[in-house]
Amino acid sequence: MKESGEALGNVTRQANKKLRRERIFNIAKRLIAAKGLEEFTISELADEAGVTTPTIHNLFGKKSDIIRELVSNLIELMKIATVNPPIEPIENAKFIIDNLVASIEQDKDFFRAALMAMDHLRLFDPRIPNGLFQRARQVAAPRKEWYETGLFLGNIEPHTIMKEVHNTNRLARIDWVNGYIDLNQFRHQVLKGVLLAYASDASPELYVRLIEEINGLSKL
Repeated sequence: MKESGEALGNVTRQANKKLRRERIFNIAKRLIAAKGLEEFTISELADEAGVTTPTIHNLFGKKSDIIRELVSNLIELMKIATVNPPIEPIENAKFIIDNLVASIEQDKDFFRAALMAMDHLRLFDPRIPNGLFQRARQVAAPRKEWYETGLFLGNIEPHTIMKEVHNTNRLARIDWVNGYIDLNQFRHQVLKGVLLAYASDASPELYVRLIEEINGLSKL
């Protein structure tokens, strides 16, 4: 009976620790989203959370550990958001972007803080082998089927198109993180840029549909 009570007590302690860690992590996200990574400190986080600095170190480690955790969580969320996208180019782009926007809507502080963390670690740099650009190539790059079915002509290297998609996302991301645009504007800006990149190598039939979509976004 004593062992059962000790086990139950340990489970309760672990559950309480997890809840406290989640609460403090939420505060960290809010502080980073509001002030940026440079201004964020462990001591301020401890003050805001009403705990000691050693408690923060015990739960998270150093500031760099919090940054890495933000990045790790974001990568996992983005994997989920891009599972089984449609094959058709326009619907493919809408699916990926709409899923991303929907995810951001659920926790803007987290995404703002995590995107800052990504920039801090230079993971958006196309030259980094394990960076986000290389990961995104598996999802957002022109698909083999588009060339095989004649939707894309192959006059422009897929890598070149992917770089334009990357640049579009980068500019919109920076604008949103800095509060220059809202999420709706972010969606329009990214989607329009992606469709323009696709139009550069599209078949005549696909080109017409892309232009209709782009013009529709321009009117919004």
